[in-house]
Amino acid sequence: METLGSRLRTLRHLRGLSIDDAARELSLSKGYLSKIENDRSVPSIACLTRMAELYRTTIAAMLGENGDASRISIVRANERRFINRSGTELGYRFAAINDRKPDRRAHAFILTLPWTDSRRLFYQHPGEELFLVLKGRIRFHYGGAEYILEEGDCVYFDSSVEHRGEAADRNGAEALSVIIPGPSRRRRATSATARTRRKNFNNGKMEESP
Repeated sequence: METLGSRLRTLRHLRGLSIDDAARELSLSKGYLSKIENDRSVPSIACLTRMAELYRTTIAAMLGENGDASRISIVRANERRFINRSGTELGYRFAAINDRKPDRRAHAFILTLPWTDSRRLFYQHPGEELFLVLKGRIRFHYGGAEYILEEGDCVYFDSSVEHRGEAADRNGAEALSVIIPGPSRRRRATSATARTRRKNFNNGKMEESP
């Protein structure tokens, strides 16, 4: 049976990337990427988003969900497939809830967030994100600021800025996260250079732009 780790390793090979190259592009250590590919660790949503961009695929494909040609995706509450029921090393577990539409532009997840009194990692990924509290209270960190979110509160933000959330008390919390992927800084820079070159060409300037 193909696993998440083996699919990610295959995608990396298809892109012609060594594990060192991929780890560098993903801002991960080589050891951590190796753990992911050998199913000894589960990547975070932020990490999956960066992988989807680097490997030129979708999160659904990485999770083994091919989808169908339907214009609508319905995932019943009892059909949610949590990535790791014992939780990830980064402190939460998640289930994709719109992975049956193959051409979707956004990725939606249900997150279960534990309470913790230890320091945790921040997340960064290209694009934007919507975060809605479904149950409990969440302490949300964004760009150096801290906010307490109550049940029903919603935030929408630039996800390239460092952020994280955890339950504000020992009862835990649940949230909806919707990620709208965006281009990486490197791709944006490449696109900007290409636009400048096209502009110079249209203006009759043939020199290369820096």
